[in-house]
Amino acid sequence: MFVLGLLLLLVLHSEAFSTNFPDETIAEFSVNVYNQLRATGEDENIIFSPLGIAITMGMVELGAHGSTLKEIQHSMGYEGLKNGEEFAFLKDLSDMAATEDSHYVMKLANSLYVQNGYHVNDKFLQLLKKYFKAEVEVVDFRQNIAVASYINKWVENHTNNMIKDFVSARDFSALTHLAIVNAIYFKGNWKSQFRPENTRTFSFTKDDESEVQIPMMYQQGEFYYGEFSDGSNEAGGIYQVLEIPYEGDEFSMMIILSRQEVPLAALEPLVKAQLIEEWATSVKKQKVEVYLPRFTIEQEIDLKDALKGVGITEVFSQSADLTAMSGKQLFVI
Repeated sequence: MFVLGLLLLLVLHSEAFSTNFPDETIAEFSVNVYNQLRATGEDENIIFSPLGIAITMGMVELGAHGSTLKEIQHSMGYEGLKNGEEFAFLKDLSDMAATEDSHYVMKLANSLYVQNGYHVNDKFLQLLKKYFKAEVEVVDFRQNIAVASYINKWVENHTNNMIKDFVSARDFSALTHLAIVNAIYFKGNWKSQFRPENTRTFSFTKDDESEVQIPMMYQQGEFYYGEFSDGSNEAGGIYQVLEIPYEGDEFSMMIILSRQEVPLAALEPLVKAQLIEEWATSVKKQKVEVYLPRFTIEQEIDLKDALKGVGITEVFSQSADLTAMSGKQLFVI
C-alpha cells in the first residue's frame, strides 16, 4: 500500500544574473501564494506557476504608481531593491528559462490586448517590450466572444496546444480596456527514463483514507535524496526529499514525501523559502528505488483571493493607481 501525499516543485538551476537579486525573494512569494491556495483549496491538488505570476505582476507593476506600486513591491518582496532591479531580474530569468536547448522545450510569451481607440502610454509599452518582450494587440472587447477565441488561440499557439479555453467571453465586456496575458510551456524528458514495462498498478491510499488504483512508475538509480525531520514524533518525524533531473540538468523536479501514515497536510505548514534552499543544498546523490505515480493535473484557479491574501489588494479596487499605463483610472477585475 502506498500513501498519496506528494509535494512537487519544478526547480530551475540558475546561473549568474546581471542583478544582485535575493535568491529567496521569488521562493518566499511562491510559498506565500501556495499557502493561500492551500488554505482555500480544500482537498484539491494545487498546480501554479510562480514565475508566471511574478511576470504578470511585473507587467502590472510597470503601470503602477503611488501606494499601489508600493503595495505590489512590498508583497512581492521587492522593497529595498534598487529602482527597476526586479524587472532586470525577471528579464534575465525569463531569457535563461526560454533559451533554446536541445534537451527541453520552454516557451514564455506575454501579450497586452488593448481596446480599439483606448490610449496607452508609449513609455509603458516600451518597458513591456524591453523587459517582457510583450506583444501588443488591438481588439474590440465589446465583441467578447471573438476576443476570447482570439486570445485562446494565442495561448494554444504558445503552449503547444496544451492549454485550451484559457479565457471565456464572460471575462470581457464593454468596460474592459486592457488585458495582460502570460503563457508558459515546458516539456522535458527525465534524464533517467522510467521504462514503460516497469509501470504497475498499485493501490494508493489518499489522505481521506480512500483507496484508488493508479499506474505507478518505477526505476532504480542514483538520485539526489535526503531525509529530514519535521520536529514531530509521528513516523519518527522524518520525511523524504528526492530530486529528479530532466535532460540537460537545467531543470529538475523536487518531490517531498511524508513518511508512512503522516498526511501531507501535516508537512505543508513547515514549507518556507529557507527550507526549500536547505533541501536543494542538503540532498546527496545515492542509490534510490523510486516509485512515482503517473499523473495528469489540470486546474483553473482564480488568483485574486490568493494575491489579496499576500497583500496585493489595492490593484483590485477603484482606488488603484495604474496611471502609468494610460493616465486614466484603471483597476484589475
